[in-house]
Amino acid sequence: MSEITIVATLTIKADFQAPLMDALKKLVDSSRAEEGCLQYDLHQDNQNPLVYVFIERWASQEILDIHSKSPHFVSFGQFTKGKIESLTINLMSKVY
Repeated sequence: MSEITIVATLTIKADFQAPLMDALKKLVDSSRAEEGCLQYDLHQDNQNPLVYVFIERWASQEILDIHSKSPHFVSFGQFTKGKIESLTINLMSKVY
C-alpha cells in the first residue's frame, strides 16, 4: 500500500462562511477518526478568509475510497451544494 496525499482548495461564498465553518470542523473531526487517516488538517488563507485548504494523508487509495463514501463526507458534500465558489482537488503520491 502506498500513501495518498490530498491538497484540496475550497473557496466558499461569503454569505455561507459561518454555517460552513461548523460543517468543516465536523468533517475534519469525523475524518480524523477514520481508520487509515494519517493526517487531516484544515487551513485558512491569510489573505482571503473565504479560501480553505485541506491537507490530507491516507494510508492507501482503498482507504481514501472508503472515506469518500463515508456518511459524514457524503453529508458534507450535500450540505455545501450552492455554497462553494470553487473546489480544486490534487491527489499526490510521495516521491521522496
